[in-house]
Amino acid sequence: METDLEELLADTAALGEAPTLLVACRFEGALSPDGDDRAVQQSSEALNVLLALPGTTVAVISRRSAEEVSELMFLSGAKGGLRMCGPGDLTDLRREVGGVALVIDVEPESLAGLGPDDVGVLVDDDEDPEDDGLRRIADADEVVEVLEELVSARRH
Repeated sequence: METDLEELLADTAALGEAPTLLVACRFEGALSPDGDDRAVQQSSEALNVLLALPGTTVAVISRRSAEEVSELMFLSGAKGGLRMCGPGDLTDLRREVGGVALVIDVEPESLAGLGPDDVGVLVDDDEDPEDDGLRRIADADEVVEVLEELVSARRH
């Protein structure tokens, strides 16, 4: 999986140049590890930085209420740009924001409607994944790496 992660980080860095960018991450299993109700602090910190950058929309995908997700993340309430969406709402949000998107999810169906310039990532620790063409990372720690790479690229 190391090569996949390296290629993904390079593609993520290229998204830093996009004038309009949507960053959408699943809460359960991507921002918070399986079995944990709290988001990984480094992911929250990266999303806070992305929220403050121009031309960047950040969304958290979850079936939980927006209030509950906000309580479980370490996000700054002052920024106010964070969007919440249910799994079925991503296509509408994607259309509304325009530009390109980075979508990190645990359900492959969420990645089906992405465009050719978008980057879709499935969080899946299966040692023998299906050959379905999806980009995969193993866990919430690798989500942190992807988000931090995007922050670095977007700041320049």
